[in-house]
Amino acid sequence: MELKMSVDKKTEYLNRIKDAIKNPSYSIFIILGVPFILALLWAIFDPYALPLILIGPLIALACYAYYTGNKVSAAILGLLMYPLMFFYAGPLGAILDFRFEQLGRYVEWSYIFEIIDDFWKYSLAHSLIGFLIAFRKKPYLAIALLIFVLQLMELVSHID
Repeated sequence: MELKMSVDKKTEYLNRIKDAIKNPSYSIFIILGVPFILALLWAIFDPYALPLILIGPLIALACYAYYTGNKVSAAILGLLMYPLMFFYAGPLGAILDFRFEQLGRYVEWSYIFEIIDDFWKYSLAHSLIGFLIAFRKKPYLAIALLIFVLQLMELVSHID
């Protein structure tokens, strides 16, 4: 009987976590936290981070959009994924490499606008991908996959 009560408590706790993730008011933590985690992994595994930069945001976005089904927060996550990831990566890389004198560069408006200017088209594509995945239907998933493949081909074409 004691084992069953323990399992019930753990199941109840997991159900509360799932409900909290699906609640749109808690999506701000996902929208700000997932790009931070990806940027931290990028800063740690810097020479080997290219697959993480290319595929990581889509996997995180797809999991969140499909699991929650919330179209608005999935579109916002897709819109902010790349700019926030690159915004976080600069200071995190400087901190991990002990280049503290360069941290002032990352809070200038020109740096922020440069990130937005470089990644606005990828952000719009990711926003559309997140919106389509949140429908959870095969035609929408196929269109989202097609958009991702086209975006990935365009990204890889710029790699020297």
